[in-house]
Parts: sequence; C-alpha cells; structure tokens
Amino acid sequence: MRLAIFDLDGTILDTLTDMHKCLMDTMNRFGLPEFSIDTTKSYVGDGIRQLVIRAAGKDNFTDEMETYFRGVYSDKMTKNTKIIDDYTPVLDYIKSSGITAVILSNKIASLTSELAAHYGLDSYFVKNYGGDSFGVKKPSPVPVLNIMKEFGAVPENTIMIGDNHTDIESGFHAGVKTCFCTFGYGNLSEVKADFIADKPEQIIKALETLK
Repeated sequence: MRLAIFDLDGTILDTLTDMHKCLMDTMNRFGLPEFSIDTTKSYVGDGIRQLVIRAAGKDNFTDEMETYFRGVYSDKMTKNTKIIDDYTPVLDYIKSSGITAVILSNKIASLTSELAAHYGLDSYFVKNYGGDSFGVKKPSPVPVLNIMKEFGAVPENTIMIGDNHTDIESGFHAGVKTCFCTFGYGNLSEVKADFIADKPEQIIKALETLK
C-alpha cells in the first residue's frame, strides 16, 4: 500500500482569486476595509473560520461574518478557480502508478468534495477529507494517522503533500514523508519537509520514493 495525501488549496487547485473576491464581498458587507490579494494569501491554510477571523480582526469578528462568507463562497467558489497549471503529469502519474491518493483539506469536507467533483479530481483521488472529518485540523497529526489506519498504510509508504506549514507539520508528527510545494500559498515553519517541489512535476520525484 502506497498512500499519498494531498492538500487542496494551493497544492492542487488555484483557489486564491475566488477566496479573495468572496472575502472582499464579506468585508464590504460588514463595513470593514478591503486589502490586497497578497494579504488574503497570507491568511489561508487553517480553514474558513480562521480566514475570516484574520480578515476581520479578532475584535471585529462575529459568527455572522463567517456564515455570510460561507454562503457567498459556496455560490462562487468555482468562478475563477482552476487546477494549478502543469498539473496533468502529476495526475497521470497517480493514475498509472497505482498509488492510493486522497485529498485532505482544512476546508470543510462538503466543500472539499464539491470542488473535487467539479474539477474532475475524483478520477484520481479515491476519497476527500476536510477540516471537520476528524474533529481536529492540520497541523494536528490526527487526520493523517486516521487516514493511514483507514487504508492500512504504514508511515514509510505514506507521504503528505502540501503548500503550508500545517501540512508539513501534520505529516511530520504522524511520522510520514512530506513534500512542500513552494508554488502554493503558505510557508514552512521550523519543521522542514523531506522534499521540495518548486513546480508540480517535481511532486512525482517524491511519489517515486514510495515503495
């Protein structure tokens, strides 16, 4: 059993424009100042609630803002989103290699599955998980450990692939290999990745190390 666990936003899909536009809609709705897409980029990676808290500021944030954003984003999340450029070789390798690949996002599972289906990712990834699938989100190792248990995978034949420190920390503390995608939205912390992918095709080299 070779298991590859992929993050979604910034790792497979370029979702930033839609998240930013919906966030600006939310800021306008509640009379809060707009900011650049680069600022939105720095806010993503820990789920929708944390995204809206960071955007509004802790002192301004209300549950109503989160609810509003979720509604807007659910309606408009495929307007500009696309599979990251030059990703086809990675998807083809997953299919041809026999690796079991799944998606683990900090988005809620329903939105993760909806996006995966919309962009045809279900042809390559056998299952999708969200930030609400296991009670805790990445960077906790719990999601990775639970997925490994479900598929009967062992750490040395499992890899976590993502574009944020939350992905790499989750994989590291679960004892699996990790691959950090620099072409995404996030950054590494003190936990370093086993592999670095500056472009999608370099993910394949990391996948090839699974036995």
